[in-house]
Amino acid sequence: MTTSDVLPSSASTPGARLAAAGERRPVALLWVGVLLFSLGPVLVGASSVSGPVLSFWRLWIGTAVMGVATLVHVRVTGRRPDLPGWSWAGRAGVAFGLHQLAFMSAIKATSVVDVTLMQVLSPMFVAVLAIPLFGERPGAAFRLWSVVAVVGAAIVVLAGASGPEGAPLGMLLAVVNVAFFAVYFVWSKQARAHIDVIPFLFGVVLAAGLTVSGYVVLVGESPGSAAARDLLLAATIAVVPGALGHFVSTWPLRWVAANIPPVVQLTTPFLAGGLAWLLLDQPITPLHLLGGLVTVAGVAGAILSPSGRRLAASRPGTSPEDEVVAPS
Repeated sequence: MTTSDVLPSSASTPGARLAAAGERRPVALLWVGVLLFSLGPVLVGASSVSGPVLSFWRLWIGTAVMGVATLVHVRVTGRRPDLPGWSWAGRAGVAFGLHQLAFMSAIKATSVVDVTLMQVLSPMFVAVLAIPLFGERPGAAFRLWSVVAVVGAAIVVLAGASGPEGAPLGMLLAVVNVAFFAVYFVWSKQARAHIDVIPFLFGVVLAAGLTVSGYVVLVGESPGSAAARDLLLAATIAVVPGALGHFVSTWPLRWVAANIPPVVQLTTPFLAGGLAWLLLDQPITPLHLLGGLVTVAGVAGAILSPSGRRLAASRPGTSPEDEVVAPS
């Protein structure tokens, strides 16, 4: 039997009530995750070290945080992840580590607005992956609206590439970041049937930390170059958008179709861009807004199309996590 987030049998326990609330309103949890995630790009942009170095510290601090959380989780529940569960966490962690490298390096090469606006491509990547993995097949209208979204994303790329500070490389890294995050997302959804959320996230940040550390050693980056302020920013990223954001975004995945979370996360660029404007004085140009609006309109049209509505209304199958038994 696979590991699961098994709850005490009494429906009156706080854990059971929390699970019931999450099953009734999983999208509400995704919105909380979006709010937490929107702080990440701004915190990265405020740091003074390279993207790989900041990612190195963010992941190892996150490993320590989730390691403690996993020990508490195992002690309280009496359940330990099995080998297949750790395997899912490991492969998802490698994808997440590559996403982190591309994400933080992209922000250093261009602006928070450019990188976060590129996240509007995420529904496209997930839609492609969801066909073989979850059997979610969009119709012609969905695909046509996706073309509109791609046009909007191209406008964003052109807006970023017109800057004087090496933005084309930053925008390329931003696309790579979105691709690896899409892989991480679909693997996370699959992993929910095999491992509890807390140990899963511990395995993810551990594998991602090892991946980023290998890159840091390979290219000769110096983690010791991080100042105290950078370490504080890395710790904040690890705890807020990292541990908390990923927990509330990963836990409800068994209750929603694969195409829903990327659509909800489309609000992240606007939230992060607004915070960057307020805190980092990074401008938001009309071309950025035009590209973002066109992309969001395309994605919204895809999801609101007949096949999009059908997918959004579909109910994913249950997982072992839905079995309610007492901990041993």
